[in-house]
Amino acid sequence: MFSRVAIVGLGLIGGSIGLALRRSKAAQEVAGYDLGKGVCQQARRVGAIDAAYESLEDTVRGADLVILATPVGAIRALLQALGPVLTPGTVITDVASTKAQVISWAEEFLPETVAFVGGHPMAGKEVTGVEAADADLFRNRVYCLTPTVRTRSGAINKVVALAEVLGARIRFLEPAEHDGQVATVSHLPFLASVALMETAGESASWRDASLLAASGFRDATRLAAGSPEMYRDICLTNRDAVSRGLDEYIAALQELRRLIVDHDTSIVEHFSEAQQMRLKWQATYEE
Repeated sequence: MFSRVAIVGLGLIGGSIGLALRRSKAAQEVAGYDLGKGVCQQARRVGAIDAAYESLEDTVRGADLVILATPVGAIRALLQALGPVLTPGTVITDVASTKAQVISWAEEFLPETVAFVGGHPMAGKEVTGVEAADADLFRNRVYCLTPTVRTRSGAINKVVALAEVLGARIRFLEPAEHDGQVATVSHLPFLASVALMETAGESASWRDASLLAASGFRDATRLAAGSPEMYRDICLTNRDAVSRGLDEYIAALQELRRLIVDHDTSIVEHFSEAQQMRLKWQATYEE
């Protein structure tokens, strides 16, 4: 299916893609590149790549598909560096959680001889690193693709083929549409988790209260254990959508506060509505 796939960034996502490609024998060679000390060697040990390279140019030379699996904050500089060295006809995709900003960088720095297809697999773990890589990480998960009117159909088909190898379910979205939706269902939950953890952890009673915290608190603050640098980049490259989501969330919290202060028993209607929405979504998610 692929002659040579180059994965730039060998963390959880890049490593999992490599494992899936090699297990399915969908690529003749999976090349890897990562600036982290010892990361490439570990990626080879776990079987995520066939070969590691010390330079970005050597990694992508002759690749028919290049996957940028780095934090979104690193992608601008990567695209600048890749532009002059990519083989004509190469298709580039990414796995970043925001798309509009990344696509604008790709259009600015990449030559017309290569094609870029924005991608975002909706999968992950709290733990990071290639040691946590899993070839089944993307199975039955949504894989967002955000081509534009300028994206060639052959390039789209190549990234569709990648998603199918991973066992993912493909969803096509406009870049801005994608960013607005993930701001609500991915980025806002992280910020809510952070705010709850800070509120509890900075309380004068936290030392004693923490002994009472159980699965509800654990689940609600799970995302706060994620990579601070990754979420920093996400928020700064999706500023408008995230800020709109925060405004709506704060308004919802303020309304709940008002009902509590007013001792308004109609608050149960909010609880019931949220309960039904959650149950309906859960049933769909588990299908």
